[in-house]
Amino acid sequence: MSRFLAYGSLVALFVVCCGHEVFAQGEFQNLLQKVPNSANAIMCIDAEAVHASAMAKANGWDQKHEAAYVDKPFILPPEADRLVVASQLWPNQEFRQAWELGVMSLREPVSMRQVARLEGGYVDEIGGLQAVWTPSDAYFVAFEPQLLGVMHPAERQAVSRWATAASAGKTGRLSSYLESASSVVSESTQIVLALDLQDSIQPHRLQEWLADHSDDQAMTSSWSKVIRSAQGVMLQVRLTNKAEGELRIDFAESTAPLENNAKKLTLNALDRLGIAVDDLEKWNFELQSRSIVMKGDLSESGLRRIFSLLELPTSKFSSVDEQSLSAMDSEAEVIKASQAYFSSVTTLLDDIRKEFETNRDARSGYSAMYMDRYARRIDRLPILNVDEELLAFGAQVGQTMRDASVSQKSSGVQAGVRNSQVYGNYLYNYEGSGYYGVRSTSSVRNQIQREEAAVAKDVRFTNWKEIEDATAEIRQRMTAKYQAQF
Repeated sequence: MSRFLAYGSLVALFVVCCGHEVFAQGEFQNLLQKVPNSANAIMCIDAEAVHASAMAKANGWDQKHEAAYVDKPFILPPEADRLVVASQLWPNQEFRQAWELGVMSLREPVSMRQVARLEGGYVDEIGGLQAVWTPSDAYFVAFEPQLLGVMHPAERQAVSRWATAASAGKTGRLSSYLESASSVVSESTQIVLALDLQDSIQPHRLQEWLADHSDDQAMTSSWSKVIRSAQGVMLQVRLTNKAEGELRIDFAESTAPLENNAKKLTLNALDRLGIAVDDLEKWNFELQSRSIVMKGDLSESGLRRIFSLLELPTSKFSSVDEQSLSAMDSEAEVIKASQAYFSSVTTLLDDIRKEFETNRDARSGYSAMYMDRYARRIDRLPILNVDEELLAFGAQVGQTMRDASVSQKSSGVQAGVRNSQVYGNYLYNYEGSGYYGVRSTSSVRNQIQREEAAVAKDVRFTNWKEIEDATAEIRQRMTAKYQAQF
Protein backbone atom coordinates (compact mmCIF):
# COMPACT_ATOMS: atom_id res chain seq x y z
CA MET A 1 0.00 0.00 0.00
CA SER A 2 2.78 2.41 0.94
CA ARG A 3 4.46 1.69 -2.41
CA PHE A 4 1.20 2.43 -4.21
CA LEU A 5 0.76 5.72 -2.31
CA ALA A 6 4.34 6.69 -3.05
CA TYR A 7 3.81 6.00 -6.74
CA GLY A 8 0.55 7.97 -6.70
CA SER A 9 2.25 10.90 -5.01
CA LEU A 10 5.00 10.86 -7.63
CA VAL A 11 2.45 10.94 -10.44
CA ALA A 12 0.58 13.77 -8.76
CA LEU A 13 3.79 15.75 -8.35
CA PHE A 14 4.62 15.23 -12.02
CA VAL A 15 1.18 16.48 -13.06
CA VAL A 16 1.46 19.57 -10.88
CA CYS A 17 4.98 20.42 -12.05
CA CYS A 18 4.73 19.49 -15.72
CA GLY A 19 1.04 19.32 -16.48
CA HIS A 20 0.64 22.85 -17.80
CA GLU A 21 3.59 22.52 -20.17
CA VAL A 22 2.24 19.26 -21.59
CA PHE A 23 -1.23 20.82 -21.81
CA ALA A 24 0.17 23.89 -23.57
CA GLN A 25 1.93 21.79 -26.18
CA GLY A 26 -1.26 19.82 -26.80
CA GLU A 27 -3.30 23.00 -27.06
CA PHE A 28 -0.99 24.36 -29.77
CA GLN A 29 -0.78 21.09 -31.66
CA ASN A 30 -4.03 21.67 -33.55
CA LEU A 31 -2.71 25.04 -34.72
CA LEU A 32 0.76 23.75 -35.63
CA GLN A 33 -0.81 21.03 -37.78
CA LYS A 34 -2.11 23.78 -40.09
CA VAL A 35 1.39 25.17 -40.71
CA PRO A 36 3.24 24.05 -43.90
CA ASN A 37 6.42 22.10 -43.23
CA SER A 38 8.37 24.59 -45.34
CA ALA A 39 8.12 27.04 -42.44
CA ASN A 40 11.43 27.83 -40.78
CA ALA A 41 10.08 30.38 -38.28
CA ILE A 42 7.14 30.27 -35.87
CA MET A 43 5.79 32.27 -32.98
CA CYS A 44 3.46 30.74 -30.40
CA ILE A 45 1.41 33.05 -28.17
CA ASP A 46 -0.81 32.08 -25.25
CA ALA A 47 -3.12 35.07 -25.65
CA GLU A 48 -5.09 34.37 -22.48
CA ALA A 49 -1.89 34.33 -20.44
CA VAL A 50 -0.71 37.51 -22.17
CA HIS A 51 -3.94 39.34 -21.33
CA ALA A 52 -3.73 38.08 -17.74
CA SER A 53 -0.29 39.67 -17.22
CA ALA A 54 0.08 42.86 -15.20
CA MET A 55 1.74 44.60 -18.17
CA ALA A 56 -1.18 43.82 -20.50
CA LYS A 57 -3.77 44.94 -17.95
CA ALA A 58 -1.92 48.18 -17.25
CA ASN A 59 -1.78 49.01 -20.97
CA GLY A 60 -5.26 47.78 -21.93
CA TRP A 61 -4.07 45.23 -24.49
CA ASP A 62 -7.39 43.39 -24.42
CA GLN A 63 -9.41 46.46 -25.38
CA LYS A 64 -11.20 46.26 -28.71
CA HIS A 65 -10.58 49.57 -30.45
CA GLU A 66 -8.09 51.19 -32.81
CA ALA A 67 -6.21 53.15 -30.16
CA ALA A 68 -5.16 49.91 -28.45
CA TYR A 69 -2.74 49.22 -31.30
CA VAL A 70 -0.42 52.04 -30.30
CA ASP A 71 -0.07 50.52 -26.82
CA LYS A 72 0.63 47.01 -28.09
CA PRO A 73 4.09 45.85 -29.18
CA PHE A 74 2.47 43.19 -31.41
CA ILE A 75 -0.82 42.44 -33.16
CA LEU A 76 -2.99 40.29 -30.91
CA PRO A 77 -6.75 40.00 -31.59
CA PRO A 78 -8.72 40.15 -28.31
CA GLU A 79 -10.90 37.24 -29.53
CA ALA A 80 -7.92 34.85 -29.74
CA ASP A 81 -6.94 32.57 -26.86
CA ARG A 82 -4.01 30.92 -28.70
CA LEU A 83 -2.13 32.03 -31.77
CA VAL A 84 0.58 30.63 -34.03
CA VAL A 85 2.30 32.81 -36.64
CA ALA A 86 4.60 31.11 -39.15
CA SER A 87 6.72 32.03 -42.14
CA GLN A 88 9.39 30.87 -44.52
CA LEU A 89 12.18 33.43 -44.05
CA TRP A 90 15.44 33.96 -45.94
CA PRO A 91 17.94 35.12 -43.28
CA ASN A 92 20.63 35.73 -45.89
CA GLN A 93 18.38 38.21 -47.73
CA GLU A 94 17.36 40.65 -44.99
CA PHE A 95 14.78 38.13 -43.76
CA ARG A 96 12.60 38.38 -46.82
CA GLN A 97 9.50 36.20 -46.65
CA ALA A 98 8.23 33.67 -49.15
CA TRP A 99 4.94 33.72 -47.24
CA GLU A 100 3.51 34.48 -43.81
CA LEU A 101 0.44 33.07 -42.09
CA GLY A 102 -1.37 32.93 -38.79
CA VAL A 103 -3.66 30.32 -37.25
CA MET A 104 -5.69 31.36 -34.23
CA SER A 105 -8.06 29.66 -31.85
CA LEU A 106 -10.90 32.02 -30.97
CA ARG A 107 -12.94 32.33 -27.79
CA GLU A 108 -16.01 33.12 -29.88
CA PRO A 109 -16.95 32.64 -33.55
CA VAL A 110 -16.26 35.53 -35.93
CA SER A 111 -18.59 36.23 -38.86
CA MET A 112 -16.68 36.15 -42.14
CA ARG A 113 -19.04 38.78 -43.51
CA GLN A 114 -18.07 41.04 -40.63
CA VAL A 115 -14.38 40.30 -41.31
CA ALA A 116 -14.91 41.31 -44.96
CA ARG A 117 -16.73 44.46 -43.93
CA LEU A 118 -14.11 45.62 -41.44
CA GLU A 119 -11.19 44.67 -43.67
CA GLY A 120 -12.74 46.31 -46.71
CA GLY A 121 -12.67 43.05 -48.65
CA TYR A 122 -15.20 40.47 -49.84
CA VAL A 123 -16.36 36.95 -48.98
CA ASP A 124 -14.99 34.15 -51.15
CA GLU A 125 -14.85 30.35 -51.06
CA ILE A 126 -11.54 28.50 -51.32
CA GLY A 127 -11.11 24.75 -51.18
CA GLY A 128 -14.67 24.37 -49.94
CA LEU A 129 -13.99 26.73 -47.02
CA GLN A 130 -15.43 30.17 -46.44
CA ALA A 131 -12.75 32.80 -47.04
CA VAL A 132 -12.27 36.57 -47.19
CA TRP A 133 -9.97 38.52 -49.51
CA THR A 134 -8.60 41.74 -48.01
CA PRO A 135 -6.86 44.80 -49.52
CA SER A 136 -4.05 44.16 -47.00
CA ASP A 137 -2.90 41.47 -49.47
CA ALA A 138 -4.10 38.63 -47.26
CA TYR A 139 -6.75 35.91 -47.29
CA PHE A 140 -8.70 34.74 -44.25
CA VAL A 141 -9.85 31.12 -44.16
CA ALA A 142 -12.40 29.71 -41.69
CA PHE A 143 -11.23 26.17 -40.87
CA GLU A 144 -13.81 25.86 -38.09
CA PRO A 145 -16.23 28.33 -36.45
CA GLN A 146 -13.56 29.12 -33.83
CA LEU A 147 -10.40 28.30 -35.80
CA LEU A 148 -9.32 31.04 -38.20
CA GLY A 149 -6.37 31.18 -40.59
CA VAL A 150 -4.90 34.14 -42.48
CA MET A 151 -2.21 34.07 -45.17
CA HIS A 152 -0.06 36.69 -46.91
CA PRO A 153 0.35 37.31 -49.79
CA ALA A 154 -3.16 36.89 -51.12
CA GLU A 155 -2.15 34.53 -53.93
CA ARG A 156 -5.38 32.62 -54.30
CA GLN A 157 -3.86 29.44 -55.70
CA ALA A 158 -1.24 29.25 -52.95
CA VAL A 159 -3.89 29.93 -50.32
CA SER A 160 -6.10 27.21 -51.82
CA ARG A 161 -3.32 24.63 -51.69
CA TRP A 162 -2.48 25.56 -48.11
CA ALA A 163 -6.12 25.51 -46.97
CA THR A 164 -6.79 22.17 -48.68
CA ALA A 165 -3.68 20.54 -47.22
CA ALA A 166 -4.33 21.99 -43.77
CA SER A 167 -7.95 20.78 -43.74
CA ALA A 168 -6.83 17.28 -44.74
CA GLY A 169 -3.98 17.23 -42.20
CA LYS A 170 -1.40 16.92 -44.99
CA THR A 171 0.84 19.94 -44.38
CA GLY A 172 3.66 17.69 -43.23
CA ARG A 173 5.61 17.90 -39.96
CA LEU A 174 7.54 20.92 -38.86
CA SER A 175 11.16 20.51 -37.84
CA SER A 176 11.65 19.17 -34.33
CA TYR A 177 13.27 22.48 -33.34
CA LEU A 178 10.16 24.46 -34.25
CA GLU A 179 7.81 21.92 -32.71
CA SER A 180 9.72 22.18 -29.43
CA ALA A 181 8.88 25.89 -29.21
CA SER A 182 5.23 25.24 -28.32
CA SER A 183 6.24 23.14 -25.30
CA VAL A 184 8.01 26.15 -23.79
CA VAL A 185 4.85 28.29 -23.72
CA SER A 186 3.27 28.46 -20.27
CA GLU A 187 1.42 30.83 -17.96
CA SER A 188 4.74 32.48 -17.11
CA THR A 189 6.35 32.28 -20.58
CA GLN A 190 3.54 33.56 -22.74
CA ILE A 191 5.36 34.07 -26.05
CA VAL A 192 7.99 31.99 -27.85
CA LEU A 193 9.56 32.85 -31.20
CA ALA A 194 11.77 30.25 -32.88
CA LEU A 195 13.86 30.23 -36.06
CA ASP A 196 15.25 27.00 -37.51
CA LEU A 197 18.81 27.68 -38.73
CA GLN A 198 19.91 24.18 -39.71
CA ASP A 199 21.89 24.27 -43.00
CA SER A 200 21.11 27.98 -43.49
CA ILE A 201 24.60 29.44 -43.06
CA GLN A 202 26.54 29.94 -46.27
CA PRO A 203 30.22 28.96 -45.81
CA HIS A 204 31.71 31.71 -47.99
CA ARG A 205 29.80 34.49 -46.21
CA LEU A 206 30.74 33.06 -42.83
CA GLN A 207 34.39 32.83 -43.83
CA GLU A 208 34.39 36.43 -45.02
CA TRP A 209 32.74 37.64 -41.81
CA LEU A 210 35.12 35.72 -39.53
CA ALA A 211 38.13 37.07 -41.41
CA ASP A 212 37.16 40.53 -40.20
CA HIS A 213 37.38 39.37 -36.57
CA SER A 214 40.72 37.60 -36.32
CA ASP A 215 44.01 37.00 -38.15
CA ASP A 216 44.32 33.61 -36.47
CA GLN A 217 43.12 31.14 -39.11
CA ALA A 218 43.17 28.22 -36.69
CA MET A 219 40.89 30.16 -34.33
CA THR A 220 38.46 31.26 -37.06
CA SER A 221 38.37 27.70 -38.37
CA SER A 222 37.30 26.42 -34.95
CA TRP A 223 34.71 29.22 -34.71
CA SER A 224 33.41 28.31 -38.15
CA LYS A 225 32.84 24.69 -37.16
CA VAL A 226 30.68 25.77 -34.23
CA ILE A 227 28.70 28.44 -36.08
CA ARG A 228 27.98 26.22 -39.11
CA SER A 229 26.40 23.70 -36.71
CA ALA A 230 23.73 26.23 -35.61
CA GLN A 231 20.40 24.50 -35.06
CA GLY A 232 18.22 27.45 -34.29
CA VAL A 233 17.41 30.56 -32.28
CA MET A 234 14.64 30.72 -29.69
CA LEU A 235 13.35 33.81 -27.89
CA GLN A 236 11.17 33.36 -24.81
CA VAL A 237 9.22 36.36 -23.52
CA ARG A 238 7.84 36.53 -19.98
CA LEU A 239 5.33 39.24 -19.18
CA THR A 240 4.81 40.35 -15.59
CA ASN A 241 4.69 44.05 -14.81
CA LYS A 242 7.47 44.30 -17.42
CA ALA A 243 8.79 42.23 -20.32
CA GLU A 244 11.73 39.89 -19.80
CA GLY A 245 13.43 37.96 -22.57
CA GLU A 246 15.67 34.94 -22.92
CA LEU A 247 17.46 34.49 -26.24
CA ARG A 248 18.92 31.05 -26.86
CA ILE A 249 21.13 30.06 -29.81
CA ASP A 250 21.58 26.29 -30.06
CA PHE A 251 24.40 24.41 -31.81
CA ALA A 252 25.16 20.79 -32.60
CA GLU A 253 28.86 21.34 -31.74
CA SER A 254 30.41 22.41 -28.45
CA THR A 255 30.61 26.18 -28.00
CA ALA A 256 33.95 25.93 -26.13
CA PRO A 257 36.04 27.34 -29.04
CA LEU A 258 34.07 30.61 -28.87
CA GLU A 259 35.11 31.21 -25.25
CA ASN A 260 35.41 34.93 -24.40
CA ASN A 261 34.58 35.97 -27.96
CA ALA A 262 31.03 34.57 -27.90
CA LYS A 263 29.19 37.73 -26.80
CA LYS A 264 31.03 40.02 -29.21
CA LEU A 265 30.49 37.62 -32.11
CA THR A 266 26.80 37.17 -31.24
CA LEU A 267 26.00 40.89 -31.07
CA ASN A 268 27.95 41.59 -34.25
CA ALA A 269 26.19 38.75 -36.07
CA LEU A 270 22.78 40.14 -35.06
CA ASP A 271 23.88 43.55 -36.35
CA ARG A 272 25.01 42.09 -39.67
CA LEU A 273 21.81 40.09 -40.08
CA GLY A 274 19.74 43.21 -39.44
CA ILE A 275 17.89 41.99 -36.34
CA ALA A 276 19.83 43.77 -33.59
CA VAL A 277 17.94 45.36 -30.70
CA ASP A 278 19.68 47.83 -28.39
CA ASP A 279 18.22 46.12 -25.31
CA LEU A 280 20.38 43.03 -25.95
CA GLU A 281 23.63 44.89 -25.29
CA LYS A 282 22.63 45.16 -21.61
CA TRP A 283 21.59 41.53 -21.20
CA ASN A 284 23.37 38.93 -19.07
CA PHE A 285 25.35 36.47 -21.15
CA GLU A 286 26.07 32.79 -20.53
CA LEU A 287 28.01 30.29 -22.62
CA GLN A 288 26.61 26.79 -22.15
CA SER A 289 27.98 23.53 -23.57
CA ARG A 290 26.04 23.72 -26.85
CA SER A 291 24.17 26.99 -26.48
CA ILE A 292 24.58 30.73 -26.10
CA VAL A 293 22.02 32.18 -23.67
CA MET A 294 21.22 35.85 -23.10
CA LYS A 295 18.70 37.20 -20.57
CA GLY A 296 17.38 40.65 -19.73
CA ASP A 297 14.58 43.20 -19.88
CA LEU A 298 12.83 44.22 -23.10
CA SER A 299 11.51 47.72 -23.72
CA GLU A 300 8.23 48.19 -25.60
CA SER A 301 10.24 49.57 -28.50
CA GLY A 302 12.42 46.45 -28.40
CA LEU A 303 9.33 44.24 -28.40
CA ARG A 304 7.89 46.07 -31.40
CA ARG A 305 11.14 45.61 -33.30
CA ILE A 306 11.41 41.90 -32.53
CA PHE A 307 7.79 41.11 -33.32
CA SER A 308 7.91 43.02 -36.59
CA LEU A 309 10.00 40.08 -37.80
CA LEU A 310 6.98 37.79 -37.57
CA GLU A 311 3.39 38.90 -37.03
CA LEU A 312 -0.19 38.44 -38.18
CA PRO A 313 -0.68 39.71 -41.75
CA THR A 314 -3.67 41.77 -40.55
CA SER A 315 -6.17 42.05 -37.70
CA LYS A 316 -8.28 45.03 -38.74
CA PHE A 317 -11.32 42.78 -38.31
CA SER A 318 -10.65 42.84 -34.57
CA SER A 319 -10.02 46.54 -34.09
CA VAL A 320 -13.52 48.00 -33.95
CA ASP A 321 -16.28 47.52 -31.40
CA GLU A 322 -20.02 47.44 -32.07
CA GLN A 323 -20.47 51.03 -30.89
CA SER A 324 -18.00 52.22 -33.53
CA LEU A 325 -19.83 50.25 -36.19
CA SER A 326 -23.16 51.88 -35.32
CA ALA A 327 -21.56 55.33 -35.50
CA MET A 328 -19.65 54.87 -38.74
CA ASP A 329 -18.43 58.04 -40.40
CA SER A 330 -19.71 60.36 -37.65
CA GLU A 331 -17.27 63.21 -37.03
CA ALA A 332 -16.56 62.03 -33.49
CA GLU A 333 -15.59 58.58 -34.78
CA VAL A 334 -13.47 60.08 -37.57
CA ILE A 335 -11.59 62.21 -35.03
CA LYS A 336 -11.10 59.25 -32.68
CA ALA A 337 -9.94 56.88 -35.42
CA SER A 338 -7.71 59.53 -37.03
CA GLN A 339 -6.04 60.41 -33.73
CA ALA A 340 -5.35 56.72 -33.08
CA TYR A 341 -3.94 56.25 -36.58
CA PHE A 342 -1.67 59.31 -36.31
CA SER A 343 -0.50 58.23 -32.84
CA SER A 344 0.33 54.75 -34.15
CA VAL A 345 2.34 56.11 -37.10
CA THR A 346 4.34 58.51 -34.89
CA THR A 347 5.01 55.75 -32.34
CA LEU A 348 6.45 53.57 -35.09
CA LEU A 349 8.48 56.50 -36.39
CA ASP A 350 9.94 57.10 -32.93
CA ASP A 351 11.10 53.47 -32.89
CA ILE A 352 12.74 53.73 -36.30
CA ARG A 353 14.28 57.19 -35.80
CA LYS A 354 17.69 55.72 -34.92
CA GLU A 355 17.82 53.94 -38.27
CA PHE A 356 17.97 57.30 -40.03
CA GLU A 357 20.33 58.90 -37.54
CA THR A 358 22.79 56.12 -36.71
CA ASN A 359 26.40 56.42 -37.80
CA ARG A 360 27.29 52.84 -36.87
CA ASP A 361 28.78 51.29 -40.00
CA ALA A 362 28.42 47.84 -38.41
CA ARG A 363 24.67 48.07 -39.00
CA SER A 364 24.90 48.15 -42.77
CA GLY A 365 21.81 45.97 -43.14
CA TYR A 366 20.14 46.84 -39.85
CA SER A 367 17.94 49.64 -41.08
CA ALA A 368 16.85 47.90 -44.29
CA MET A 369 14.98 45.05 -42.58
CA TYR A 370 13.34 47.12 -39.86
CA MET A 371 12.34 49.98 -42.17
CA ASP A 372 10.72 47.50 -44.55
CA ARG A 373 8.86 45.78 -41.70
CA TYR A 374 7.73 49.07 -40.17
CA ALA A 375 6.49 50.32 -43.54
CA ARG A 376 4.41 47.15 -43.71
CA ARG A 377 3.11 47.77 -40.19
CA ILE A 378 1.85 51.19 -41.28
CA ASP A 379 0.09 49.51 -44.20
CA ARG A 380 -1.61 47.17 -41.74
CA LEU A 381 -2.91 49.80 -39.33
CA PRO A 382 -6.71 49.96 -38.87
CA ILE A 383 -8.10 52.50 -41.34
CA LEU A 384 -11.87 52.45 -40.69
CA ASN A 385 -13.14 56.04 -40.25
CA VAL A 386 -9.63 57.51 -40.64
CA ASP A 387 -9.39 60.85 -42.47
CA GLU A 388 -8.43 60.24 -46.12
CA GLU A 389 -5.78 62.97 -46.09
CA LEU A 390 -4.20 61.30 -43.08
CA LEU A 391 -4.27 57.94 -44.85
CA ALA A 392 -2.42 59.53 -47.77
CA PHE A 393 0.20 60.78 -45.29
CA GLY A 394 0.59 57.25 -43.88
CA ALA A 395 0.99 55.82 -47.37
CA GLN A 396 3.63 58.45 -48.14
CA VAL A 397 5.56 57.63 -44.96
CA GLY A 398 5.43 53.92 -45.72
CA GLN A 399 6.67 54.43 -49.27
CA THR A 400 9.50 56.70 -48.12
CA MET A 401 10.63 54.06 -45.64
CA ARG A 402 10.53 51.44 -48.38
CA ASP A 403 12.63 53.65 -50.61
CA ALA A 404 15.22 53.99 -47.86
CA SER A 405 15.12 50.24 -47.29
CA VAL A 406 15.63 49.51 -50.99
CA SER A 407 18.50 52.00 -51.11
CA GLN A 408 20.16 50.27 -48.16
CA LYS A 409 19.70 46.83 -49.72
CA SER A 410 20.93 48.09 -53.08
CA SER A 411 24.10 49.37 -51.46
CA GLY A 412 24.71 45.82 -50.26
CA VAL A 413 24.11 44.43 -53.74
CA GLN A 414 26.42 47.01 -55.31
CA ALA A 415 29.06 46.30 -52.70
CA GLY A 416 28.69 42.61 -53.46
CA VAL A 417 29.24 43.20 -57.18
CA ARG A 418 32.38 45.21 -56.48
CA ASN A 419 33.56 42.71 -53.87
CA SER A 420 33.30 39.87 -56.38
CA GLN A 421 36.17 41.49 -58.25
CA VAL A 422 38.50 41.41 -55.23
CA TYR A 423 37.74 38.05 -53.60
CA GLY A 424 40.66 35.77 -52.98
CA ASN A 425 40.63 32.32 -54.58
CA TYR A 426 37.96 30.20 -52.94
CA LEU A 427 38.56 26.59 -51.94
CA TYR A 428 36.05 23.97 -50.90
CA ASN A 429 36.89 20.33 -50.25
CA TYR A 430 35.92 17.50 -47.95
CA GLU A 431 38.01 19.00 -45.15
CA GLY A 432 36.25 22.36 -45.18
CA SER A 433 36.23 25.62 -47.04
CA GLY A 434 38.04 28.91 -47.09
CA TYR A 435 39.62 31.71 -49.09
CA TYR A 436 43.20 31.97 -50.21
CA GLY A 437 44.31 35.50 -49.49
CA VAL A 438 41.30 36.36 -47.33
CA ARG A 439 43.14 38.89 -45.19
CA SER A 440 44.75 40.57 -48.17
CA THR A 441 41.35 41.40 -49.67
CA SER A 442 39.49 42.07 -46.40
CA SER A 443 40.54 45.72 -46.15
CA VAL A 444 39.50 46.34 -49.77
CA ARG A 445 36.07 44.81 -49.15
CA ASN A 446 35.60 46.90 -46.02
CA GLN A 447 36.41 50.07 -47.95
CA ILE A 448 33.90 49.14 -50.66
CA GLN A 449 31.22 48.48 -48.05
CA ARG A 450 31.88 51.84 -46.39
CA GLU A 451 31.65 53.69 -49.70
CA GLU A 452 28.36 52.04 -50.72
CA ALA A 453 26.90 52.46 -47.21
CA ALA A 454 27.74 56.17 -47.30
CA VAL A 455 25.60 56.60 -50.43
CA ALA A 456 22.69 54.78 -48.77
CA LYS A 457 23.10 56.87 -45.61
CA ASP A 458 22.75 60.09 -47.61
CA VAL A 459 19.43 58.81 -48.95
CA ARG A 460 18.42 57.76 -45.45
CA PHE A 461 19.05 61.19 -43.97
CA THR A 462 17.26 62.96 -46.83
CA ASN A 463 14.21 60.73 -46.47
CA TRP A 464 14.03 61.21 -42.70
CA LYS A 465 13.90 65.00 -43.23
CA GLU A 466 11.00 64.49 -45.66
CA ILE A 467 9.14 62.36 -43.11
CA GLU A 468 9.65 64.88 -40.29
CA ASP A 469 8.43 67.76 -42.47
CA ALA A 470 5.36 65.80 -43.62
CA THR A 471 4.55 64.78 -40.01
CA ALA A 472 4.67 68.36 -38.76
CA GLU A 473 2.51 69.54 -41.66
CA ILE A 474 -0.19 66.88 -41.31
CA ARG A 475 -0.37 67.42 -37.54
CA GLN A 476 -1.10 71.12 -38.09
CA ARG A 477 -3.66 70.43 -40.81
CA MET A 478 -5.56 67.79 -38.82
CA THR A 479 -5.58 69.95 -35.69
CA ALA A 480 -6.96 72.91 -37.64
CA LYS A 481 -9.48 70.75 -39.54
CA TYR A 482 -11.02 69.01 -36.51
CA GLN A 483 -10.12 71.46 -33.72
CA ALA A 484 -8.69 68.52 -31.79
CA GLN A 485 -5.19 67.68 -30.59
CA PHE A 486 -3.13 65.37 -32.82
